[in-house]
Amino acid sequence: MPYIFGYGSLIEQASRMRTTPSAMYALPARARGFARGWWARTGAIGFTTTFVGAIPEKSSSMNGVVYAVTKEELEATNKREKGYTPMDITSDVEILSGGSTPKDKIWIYANKFENDKKRQESLPTPDFPIVQSYVDICLTGCLQIEQGFPDAGDFAREFIESTQAWSKYWENDRLHPRRAPFMVPLASQIDELLQKHLPKL
Repeated sequence: MPYIFGYGSLIEQASRMRTTPSAMYALPARARGFARGWWARTGAIGFTTTFVGAIPEKSSSMNGVVYAVTKEELEATNKREKGYTPMDITSDVEILSGGSTPKDKIWIYANKFENDKKRQESLPTPDFPIVQSYVDICLTGCLQIEQGFPDAGDFAREFIESTQAWSKYWENDRLHPRRAPFMVPLASQIDELLQKHLPKL
């Protein structure tokens, strides 16, 4: 049974289960030799957002989750992650907690840029900003991991600090921001984390 290494919205349980209903549980993990950053655009019509992506970078590592999928679910995730390139990273993944070690291949959805200039062109802009609703999903996932696997470390802080290219082009698109605690139950914790670790932004 293949596995997926999720490092953005796939860290969050409900987001992950939209494509893989059986993936309620995931193991906290770290991928060595990859950098996460704000340089991914899906290319889908109507999406004017910059998402996190991953590129091979020997000196970097990033945290995320590993979960099992069927071949059909892997194909469904390939469709969901259109615009990313699946890469086998089985030998580069360290499971941080939970004890079990995957017995099959682990796939990551990475970005392939022809050169650094192409990556620079994919960074957040006023037309393609980072959006708070997506940051909320990623950090909600990290806080879920901290709750379920306390020995996996300060997972949300690691996500923030190991993600490159945070930008001033960042839009608060939460529905009814004054009611954020009802729309995003962990909103106050997320805001505290961002204020603490990214005070300039």
